[in-house]
Amino acid sequence: MQPTQKLANAFRRLLAIVEEEAARNPSFAERLAEINASLPDKPASGSARRKPAVPSEPPPDVFAAYREKGEEEFRFWLRSLNLRLLKAVIKANGFDPGKVSQRWTEPDKFVELIAEQTAARLRRGSAFLTPKPLKDRGPEEA
Repeated sequence: MQPTQKLANAFRRLLAIVEEEAARNPSFAERLAEINASLPDKPASGSARRKPAVPSEPPPDVFAAYREKGEEEFRFWLRSLNLRLLKAVIKANGFDPGKVSQRWTEPDKFVELIAEQTAARLRRGSAFLTPKPLKDRGPEEA
């Protein structure tokens, strides 16, 4: 048995004895009530778990930005975003279902993940679309 488990068991036995004595001895129970009254009701703010920060603004629409800017400029634009916003984009769009990126600290890794996932999702299903007729295509598409 680990030392912490031994200590926890010892405290449990001690508390059981204190409860028994408080049930038998009213003056002891009063003294315990006085001690308990002096304890704070809530735990200190430092010991409570922090709530995740709520983003002040929704993450940008990366699909529209990719279509508008093109792949290269899209990557440069992503590099201009702060780390918190990059993480928000990944979370909002479900780009990392395995949650591998939670351990990352380098913004370039986030940029690569977002750029790859955005391009892949925009290409998804394009094989099933019918091509435009040649007369509707512009000079750069022909």
